[in-house]
Amino acid sequence: MKLSGLSLIEEKVFSIYRLLNISEPSQLYHDALIETISDILQINIYYFDESSEANNLGGTYSIFLNENQTKQEIWQDFAHELAHILNHEGYQFSMNDPFREYQEWQAEQFAFHFCIPTFMLNHLELPQLRCEAVGLIATLFNVEHTFANARLEKWLQNQMVCLLAK
Repeated sequence: MKLSGLSLIEEKVFSIYRLLNISEPSQLYHDALIETISDILQINIYYFDESSEANNLGGTYSIFLNENQTKQEIWQDFAHELAHILNHEGYQFSMNDPFREYQEWQAEQFAFHFCIPTFMLNHLELPQLRCEAVGLIATLFNVEHTFANARLEKWLQNQMVCLLAK
């Protein structure tokens, strides 16, 4: 089913959150949400003191999250690594650099949409001042300010494209 006006990434994110009955930013992040999502998608979650990563060993998907980060960074890393599991196959370090960089870019885009879903962002009344809008998004979606700022920029660019297309 094609949802009106949503990209493929946005549709995938919407489908995951609809499955979880999540429709508001206040429902989005809580301590058990990573485990809830990983249980439904049959992904093992481990916390350790190295860089976050995802892998598939013998058909078992796992995400390893750096436990020495803030809750916001862990959530953002989870979304990034989830993108690799949902969208990519193969061992990244055996890939050529441009392809690996492309997969990292894709995972980053997914993380922006997963942590700050468009279908939720579209319903917010944002302050006029950018710094206030970034602060509101960071607080509501429990992400870092730099992450919220980058997502807001992408959302605003998309809004401009949609206005110009009309």
